[in-house]
Amino acid sequence: MIVVHDLDHVRQGRALNSELFGVGAVAFITAIVSLFLANRGHRLAPVTAIIVGFGNVIGVALVHVAPHWGPFSDPYAAAHVDWFSWTVIFAMMLVSLMLGLSGVRALGRAASSRGPAISTGV
Repeated sequence: MIVVHDLDHVRQGRALNSELFGVGAVAFITAIVSLFLANRGHRLAPVTAIIVGFGNVIGVALVHVAPHWGPFSDPYAAAHVDWFSWTVIFAMMLVSLMLGLSGVRALGRAASSRGPAISTGV
């Protein structure tokens, strides 16, 4: 969804400032890292999914949904983007939410498979 969102920025014909370009690059790189760790079954994959997933939900909301608040802001309401651009960012937020929740679920499964952390002596 990050790639679709980036391509939508090209379609919009609006230039991004360097701060927003940097934020987008970080989002893309962290998503790739999360995917790589998940494909490897790495022990940090769930935590990474939580951070990247929920981080992207918050980040997209702050950058595109919230009113203008600073150099990392690109509110879509002020830019008067079309329905497609709104659909893309809400889909991106939904996919990111699903990634974060998947990380929470995986972390819970890993914790329950290890058993209780404290022995009750019973």
